[in-house]
Amino acid sequence: MSETMEPDEELRWRAEQYAMGALADAERQAFEQALARPGAPEREALRAAEELLAALALGAAPVEPPPALCERLLARVRAETPSAAAGAAESSVAAGTAAVAPPSVQPWKQWGGGAADLLLRHDEGRFEPTGREGIFVKKLHVDPQGDRATLLIRMEPGASFPAHRHGGYEECFVLSGDLRHGERVMRSGDFERVAGATRHERQWTEGGCLLLIHSSLCDELLA
Repeated sequence: MSETMEPDEELRWRAEQYAMGALADAERQAFEQALARPGAPEREALRAAEELLAALALGAAPVEPPPALCERLLARVRAETPSAAAGAAESSVAAGTAAVAPPSVQPWKQWGGGAADLLLRHDEGRFEPTGREGIFVKKLHVDPQGDRATLLIRMEPGASFPAHRHGGYEECFVLSGDLRHGERVMRSGDFERVAGATRHERQWTEGGCLLLIHSSLCDELLA
């Protein structure tokens, strides 16, 4: 950090270092104490830093999932979605109301593709609810042909995501907070990559978290 930095630049620098887990323990504790103050400017600076880092898409080369698995899952989605929508429409018509589909647990499977070249500013796009309480997702980029989706996942304190099996490799970078899986805890700055067909049991957070995810569109939720 330069001694000639303006106060706003120094705050932005500290927020970015905190989001990357690069601050020394004393600096990290001081920043977290500042975050706890109502109306602290550190909160807005951290939000901007997290979204800036999230916009840096992961650069690993895509790996295609097993064709049979992907086709089976997509066929299931195509087969189940129309009947579910029809049932909801019939019920709403009978009640004299407009049909509103409930949010999906994995809404990214329904997102359309994006341009090959993309610049998404930190204040563009929005978080949308999922079918799990306390979990929200924001689209960064989707490549249906390559079976890849890049997204932000925000989990509120106590939220959990159900067990699932990956249709292709997944990369997860914890931008802030904690993510728990069994006895393992991932925190700000931690990164995980898992191969296709890997099974993840229920994942949850105690204090809330923001995740950058690069994943297959063919993940399968498990009972």
